[in-house]
Amino acid sequence: MVDILKRCSGSTFCCFAKRFQKGFCSVLYVYGALPQSISAVTFGRNYSSGFHRVSHLQETKRLESNRFVHIPASSVVNSDDILPSNERRTDAPDLPPSIIKRLKTLHGDIISAILEQSESTKSFINFSSLSATNFTKNMQEMAKYYFDQGGKLFRPTVSLLMSSACSQMVKTMANEDDLVDLNQYRIAIVAEMIHTASLVHDDVIDESDTRRGQPTVNARWGNRQAVLVGDFILARATKVLCSIGEPPVISTMAEIVEDLVQGELMQLTAPQDLDAVQRFQHYMTKTFYKTGSLFANSCKSVAMIAGCKEEVQKDAFEYGRHLGLAFQLVDDMLDYISSSEQLGKPSLSDLKQGLATCPVLFAAQDYPELNLLISRRFKNEGDVERALNIVMNSTGLRQTKDLAKKHSYAAAALAEKLPQNDSSRDCLVDIALSQLNRDR
Repeated sequence: MVDILKRCSGSTFCCFAKRFQKGFCSVLYVYGALPQSISAVTFGRNYSSGFHRVSHLQETKRLESNRFVHIPASSVVNSDDILPSNERRTDAPDLPPSIIKRLKTLHGDIISAILEQSESTKSFINFSSLSATNFTKNMQEMAKYYFDQGGKLFRPTVSLLMSSACSQMVKTMANEDDLVDLNQYRIAIVAEMIHTASLVHDDVIDESDTRRGQPTVNARWGNRQAVLVGDFILARATKVLCSIGEPPVISTMAEIVEDLVQGELMQLTAPQDLDAVQRFQHYMTKTFYKTGSLFANSCKSVAMIAGCKEEVQKDAFEYGRHLGLAFQLVDDMLDYISSSEQLGKPSLSDLKQGLATCPVLFAAQDYPELNLLISRRFKNEGDVERALNIVMNSTGLRQTKDLAKKHSYAAAALAEKLPQNDSSRDCLVDIALSQLNRDR
């Protein structure tokens, strides 16, 4: 926390100091609660109880899992009071050389995993005159298509940085090149492969034609083959995961795939008779499943491999959870304010797909007429344009940004608890704090 405060100016430090005197600054950063003036909100994990509470909603049914965050829209305040925009860190972090080295080899290692010929295929070829490789070659070509487009490798970067930081807690004389274990590196590979497979499947479900500015797999080869490609990538990711040989880690990473399916199902079958609070709970739970789980369970897995204590594993999980939620909230905001060229996919895609994301949910507080549009998934003629106009004239985008900031700060505070050796810890902090400066 001290390092975070050092990055702020004197005026901001005074603001923090006043809150600290009241005993709420530490709660804000470590436990995720807001200042007393808006004490109706508590977000993040309370490590003494493991529950996320909302004081004026204590009689409301708890979420099915304590991993999720819930912040009522009415409780969000302007985060510029906490950290003015001109005082936050805006530059991308400089990664440690060892992490850069790993990232340079990661793409090639993923392609190797994709192109590897299975033993069953080899034996079948020796047994039969039929060409059994055609299917595999087609799958490999289509799977390789996405990876060759070049993603940001954001998820493996976070996994590798957490690997390095956690390893420093248990390796007293570690050299820089030793900070990332081979199995931790495999987690980074698996994380990117699972993420890419989910993109392939999402594009089929959403009927998307472009991804990263290029035609999607389903646009080039059709939905049926695209579904198989996503499955093929998951199968190859499973082989890499099994090579780790640690059942608890494998089980933790398997949670990601289950959560992705659960999140997509929640998105497709969202109940239309929810009140505002229930709708927001549903949205945040779904957001964790679809985005936060991969960050959270990948970070936890590398901490497990490092041999960290359970408390550190929980902190790693919570860092990934908060980072993932902040990341998705910013994505929701960018869908309204960025062009299709910047995003690499059509803007306003959420509204066009009938999805009520955070900006819409916040806007509906001040404009109740949005609730009717939300309930019918913006299907009627003119619904998308009307919803867009309301969102742009409401505080929905600002409140979404404020909520993303709170999750960013919570992630940064958790990263600050890690040891400082190379710059891995600082990079984790900077990645969390820089989320709101993304434009794609």
